[in-house]
Amino acid sequence: MFWLPVWRSLPQTVVWLVVFAAAAEAANPVDRPVRRNIFVNQVGYLPGGAKYCVVEDSAGTLVKEFSVWEVDTISSKSRSFSGKLRPVAGDFGTYYVGDFSELKKPGKYCVWVRCQCPRWHHKTPMFGSHTFRIAEDVYSDPISKGIGHYTAQRCGDSKTGYNAPCHLDDGRTSDGKHVDLAGGWHCSSDVNKWMSIELLGMQGLLNVARLSEHEQLRSRIHEEVKWGNLYLLKMQSPDGYIYSHGIGGDNRSRPTWALYFTDNKIGTKDDRLATLGVGSMYTQHVWIAAEAMLATLLKKQDPAYARKCLEAARRCFSWTKERKSQGYLHVGSGISAGVLMHRATGDEQYKAYAVKMADEFIKLQAKQYVGSQQEVRGHFGGVELMRSQTVPLIALCELAEAFSDSDDKQASAWKQAIELHCSSCLAVFASRNAFGIAPYVVGSGGAEDRKIGQLKYRNFPDPAKHQAGGEGTSNRLPRIGVALVKAGRILKQPGLVALGQRQLDWVLGSNPFGECHVIRIGHVNPPEYIYVGFQPRVPFLTGATMHGIGGDLADRPDARLGYHSKGEFCISRTAGVIWLMAELQAANASIR
Repeated sequence: MFWLPVWRSLPQTVVWLVVFAAAAEAANPVDRPVRRNIFVNQVGYLPGGAKYCVVEDSAGTLVKEFSVWEVDTISSKSRSFSGKLRPVAGDFGTYYVGDFSELKKPGKYCVWVRCQCPRWHHKTPMFGSHTFRIAEDVYSDPISKGIGHYTAQRCGDSKTGYNAPCHLDDGRTSDGKHVDLAGGWHCSSDVNKWMSIELLGMQGLLNVARLSEHEQLRSRIHEEVKWGNLYLLKMQSPDGYIYSHGIGGDNRSRPTWALYFTDNKIGTKDDRLATLGVGSMYTQHVWIAAEAMLATLLKKQDPAYARKCLEAARRCFSWTKERKSQGYLHVGSGISAGVLMHRATGDEQYKAYAVKMADEFIKLQAKQYVGSQQEVRGHFGGVELMRSQTVPLIALCELAEAFSDSDDKQASAWKQAIELHCSSCLAVFASRNAFGIAPYVVGSGGAEDRKIGQLKYRNFPDPAKHQAGGEGTSNRLPRIGVALVKAGRILKQPGLVALGQRQLDWVLGSNPFGECHVIRIGHVNPPEYIYVGFQPRVPFLTGATMHGIGGDLADRPDARLGYHSKGEFCISRTAGVIWLMAELQAANASIR
């Protein structure tokens, strides 16, 4: 107690210097760990973007206020923002949410919250978040490292793949014949090359290139997508349609999985089996969209290659248009195929196809309230998984953007469908948890499902139905974020763009575990998932996005530390994250 009179006699500025110097020291994860009950995006925020912190208060001593301080300059004037914390009693418990979107000044910051403590020397009066940045280029480094994840996952005669050259003998048919499927990327923390994941990975890269204004980054992506396209072009049959699955096989047929390295010699017994059935209509559409977009991006830089991609897309479209698409995923992906083929060629037949698919897709929307409730409507496809609805919803936004000057009745119907889904479905569910994340499924049938009236939903996959509780939230949330940002721009509703930002925030650290799910980005990554079924095993690749947080039977966030359903990484997850970052950067630039 002898120091108390001395402390009180010090000038106020000196007192603040001492307190915040110690606080800044505690916020440095290298020197000593911080208390992780203030959750923020550990990478940071764009100056004009939405900025939220989420605070946990297990002790019940929280003062319902927060402040944001610059950490590079410790002084009594380094406090940059103060605000109120509002309680949110939601699906994951009660948290307190602070909004500091008004803070736009670039810098390095930390959020601080004070406790109600009778005597400072008995208990720490304040606790802080991890540091983060506010800057125009805050997502440039994660995007660059995400692209580097692809480069390290190259398969085939590569100079950059982590175990290159590899799998030069891919693959063989079921009757033992060789089929050239060398190239592409390893999909995940294994060495499979599933078509669905390769396509989503390509989609993310192409959209980052489309949105970027940096020629060096665009050139780097162009090189990378050409590498990935080696595999995609080889997956086209002589008749024009796209094969299913490829190297790795059908998810329902584990014996065809190809989790090993080979001797790289064609015709030996370790050549990996290729699954080459007729791909679904969804596969055809997404493949067409990828080739058409690649042709558009490379038209000036490499016209010969662009023509090759466009001709391949035309051949696939000619085969596809004679088949019937059924279900939200098929018709929804058809919208994107039509829009991007029209963008590449200007041919009106492709616009007509996109409009036809959109008409079928909108018919699947639940325009009325169901389940004895008056809160939620606008979801598509009844009980289908929300994670799969992202491709069609993004495609509908692309249609509305591309043909905003179309027939007033048509364009109005597209926008109404987008607004109904985003405002009356996604936003409603996101308001039911403090972190603002969208749900996994609407209309599920499990006994432990959450309810609004009699309408069931889940924020995470049901572990009783999905192996190991499914594959986390990093697959769907970034793409839902992309759709929300696009919808906010189309509808001129900044609140939807802010909601898109919150989907990214969850992946980058604003979640109940305070974890950033992009490897070597942020302050806290989950433990590495280690698969030792083959050697050398896949290294912990910088910039890769993990599957993320799953759920338990009661639909509560479940850590599952070191398990594949959370800690495995995948290029389709990386694609969604870097695409959302690029969309947010573009939205931020448009409001400057």
